[in-house]
Amino acid sequence: MWKYVKRSRVSEEDDEKSAGDVESELSKDMDQPSSSTDGREITKKYHKIFEKKVTFNERAREASYFLAELVAQKMICHTTVENLIMPAFKILAKTMLGKEAARQIAKIPVSNSTISRCVDDMSRDIEEVLSETLKNCNFAIQVDESTDITGKAQLLAFARFEYNGEIVENFLCCKELGQTCRGQDVCDVLSSYLESLGLSLDRCVGICTDGAPSMIDSMKGFVTLVKEKNPDVITTHRFLRREVLVSETTGGDLKQVLDTAVDMVNFIKQRPWQSRMFADICENMGEDHVTLLLHTEDRWLSRGKVLTRVFELREQLQIYFGENNESIFSNYLEDESWLLKLAYLADISEHLNTLNTNMQGPKENILTCTDQLVAFKNKIGVWKEHLSEGNYEMFPHFSRLQSNTMDNHRETIMPLIYVHMESLAEKLVKYFPSLSSEEYDWVRNPFTNYSSSSENTLSLREEEQLIDLTCDRPLRIQFDVLALDAFWISMKTEFPAISQKAINILLQFSTSYLCEHAFSCLTNIKTKPRPRLLPVEEELRVCVSKLRPRIKLLCSKSKHKFHTKLGDH
Repeated sequence: MWKYVKRSRVSEEDDEKSAGDVESELSKDMDQPSSSTDGREITKKYHKIFEKKVTFNERAREASYFLAELVAQKMICHTTVENLIMPAFKILAKTMLGKEAARQIAKIPVSNSTISRCVDDMSRDIEEVLSETLKNCNFAIQVDESTDITGKAQLLAFARFEYNGEIVENFLCCKELGQTCRGQDVCDVLSSYLESLGLSLDRCVGICTDGAPSMIDSMKGFVTLVKEKNPDVITTHRFLRREVLVSETTGGDLKQVLDTAVDMVNFIKQRPWQSRMFADICENMGEDHVTLLLHTEDRWLSRGKVLTRVFELREQLQIYFGENNESIFSNYLEDESWLLKLAYLADISEHLNTLNTNMQGPKENILTCTDQLVAFKNKIGVWKEHLSEGNYEMFPHFSRLQSNTMDNHRETIMPLIYVHMESLAEKLVKYFPSLSSEEYDWVRNPFTNYSSSSENTLSLREEEQLIDLTCDRPLRIQFDVLALDAFWISMKTEFPAISQKAINILLQFSTSYLCEHAFSCLTNIKTKPRPRLLPVEEELRVCVSKLRPRIKLLCSKSKHKFHTKLGDH
């Protein structure tokens, strides 16, 4: 055990050895009496020794930071570097470059504590850059709460802000909540963190949350408490979560088809040997897919994928259930009416999945997402018209079956589809009542005639600056060249009021996809082998942040500390 501990610390002691070598060389010369000329010679000798030692230590230290950054981004254990990556490096270096190269690589500090310290340093550096940036601009945040593998509630927050002439998004914080997750708890934790950075919610122009009572309750919800501090903040409830409610329009016969398809999947998945038998059937029939997908209510995007896979492997499922005397399932797969309903559900679910995916991304905002929802609502009306004319190409799986079986089941299937599509349209209106962004058309393109509704949202000064801007023909050329966010940011100096108004709109989050992604990363970071991992926030910040650490600066700070240590002697 002692040998292992000693070996793990060898690379960490290289810096101290280097410092000791320089000190011993300097001490020998200082102990000898000398003239002023000899003193200058000693100084030159000291600098040569120092530069030689420190130059290599800088490269080794920089390599440690790069390795630590890679480990954090790949969400793997810190000990992997010492136990796997470094031994592999040494073998490769010795094989390709010789023993001396392997000896030099062995001097890179890569112990568990070193990697942890590097991750902490990089996290603080990213946080420092972010805090300094947010102090000088408005920002919007998205907030969500979930539990980790140990059952502890974790609050995640991301910020969207101006940076280097464009709008960017970055990880803000991951804080553990206490025993309760009330709106007051969320507000206290987030406010306390912002204050520690010298920030406040006064510069926050938008908040995106889910529809949980702790977030949007009219009395004590997080949003309500924030509005008490900053009445001008714009609040949005994530479109992604409300689309779950839209997908819940599947009821009656269609809900029964979905439940039956899920039961089929669970029946095969619950026993490994059953999954192997089904995979053999699929392989023997030359199918590209040999496994079924599990469906979860929490991650509703799996619904479309599950139904599509069941539909694609319907023949193999029928053979499997027939061989295993599961007549209930095999009867469903022989029922043409049931298969038509399954095909329609797979198609409409894929359309919803596509809508959901298109509403996620770094450049998505309330304007683009509203456009997506309006387009989907209008498509429903078009689809209904084409269905009445016997055109089913918008539903490819349904269309694939209709030529052989549709004539026998048209009267029973089509009314069911019409009802479901009408329900979808109604739910869109209910959950997204303000499916119109015409009042912000001037943000999309200030050089077109904006509607009268826009005038009601602009002050006199903003209207005057908008008129001046639209009459400037050189700016029209600039608008055609630059991205939308870059254009409005570039107008801050000449037209500050209308520019800031547009930027505040573009800063708004419409979904919480960043939090969803971060929770997935958190699950990979804090796993069963690492349940007591404490610096979760530091690991997560280095992993998901768009801002990258200034490794050269961090190394120079370490060099300054080393130089100070030598200068004291």
